Amino acid sequence: MNIKITVLFFTLGLAALLTATAVGQTPTPQKMIIRWPAVAEGNYPAEPEKLLSTVKGYFEEAQVPEVSSRLSAVIAAPAPYQFAGAISAHAFKSLQPGQYERIIIIAPGHGVSFENCSIPAVDTFITPLGPVALDASAIHYILYSPIMQSHQIDYDANSNIKHIHEFEFAIETLLPFLQERLQEFKLVPILVGELTDSEGIVRENTIAAIADTIRPIINERTLVVVSSSFTQYGAAYNNVPFTDNIAENIARLDRLAFEPLLKLDLHGFRSYLNETDNMIDGKYCIQILMKLLPPNARARILAYETSAAVTNDDQDSVSYAAFTFHDPSKPALSAQPDKVRPLVLRRPRQMVKPPTETEKTDPDKKNSLPTVPPKTE
Repeated sequence: MNIKITVLFFTLGLAALLTATAVGQTPTPQKMIIRWPAVAEGNYPAEPEKLLSTVKGYFEEAQVPEVSSRLSAVIAAPAPYQFAGAISAHAFKSLQPGQYERIIIIAPGHGVSFENCSIPAVDTFITPLGPVALDASAIHYILYSPIMQSHQIDYDANSNIKHIHEFEFAIETLLPFLQERLQEFKLVPILVGELTDSEGIVRENTIAAIADTIRPIINERTLVVVSSSFTQYGAAYNNVPFTDNIAENIARLDRLAFEPLLKLDLHGFRSYLNETDNMIDGKYCIQILMKLLPPNARARILAYETSAAVTNDDQDSVSYAAFTFHDPSKPALSAQPDKVRPLVLRRPRQMVKPPTETEKTDPDKKNSLPTVPPKTE
């Protein structure tokens, strides 16, 4: 746009604002766009005090080594807390209030299909432990890349838009762990979609480009969090490579995945995926992380479990693991408790859930917002 025209538009806008103020009017504040909880009461407790005590209990039980170098990234499972909460807590146990100011969560999308990466067009995520504001400046920067898309949210059951973020659990489920440890931070939530070509071959150049896009917003007070489970076994996941010695074979598949990850061997991890065709929901997210990590990073696995071990039913099983990645060339960051505000324990005003088939087709429910009503005293 011509600079003179730009200055003219700015001048006219400023004049209109001053005129409105002069006659006693105030500019209409923009409405905050909120991403409401979708898996409260499902993946984690909806009552704030119960959620906080549950997360604190997981942290108290988690035993992790003290590491003097800087924590660069973690991998944690976004599964329901009754299955993976105790495991995921290990990944976040060492965090302290104010230690990290920006959290980048790279998570797989589990709903409708989309390509490349998507960021929700919202101002904040809400959990029972309070709001988590998005990092607008960092998001604005990475959205210059065509690989990163911004998608609106709409809770109308009959909306024509893709519901990519409204009911996704992969980011939301991990937020209470981060809130309890850090208390306050800004969030960059990135969902990863399909990264394969028309022949089903992974676009490795795209994975590298995603990492290159994210890298400039990683500063010393940034933590990268990958949301991923590991082996997903059973008919429910269309992954039944064996029917005998199921627990032992699942453990073998997981161990083979962990070996290249602990060595930061990206080629080895890709070879494992090609050879086993194993179902790992965050496989692309993990590859992006391996591109982002410092070359001398040290990987550790702190905890591991399967849902089959919890339920004693191996017909369907999901594996959970907690990884940390430290940079030995840099010291651990100090806490900054004076720079963060305490948690806001409040039952969310709205808690959404995916619309049923009736809500999608019934005209009488066209504009309804599917919610769990707030608790009344």
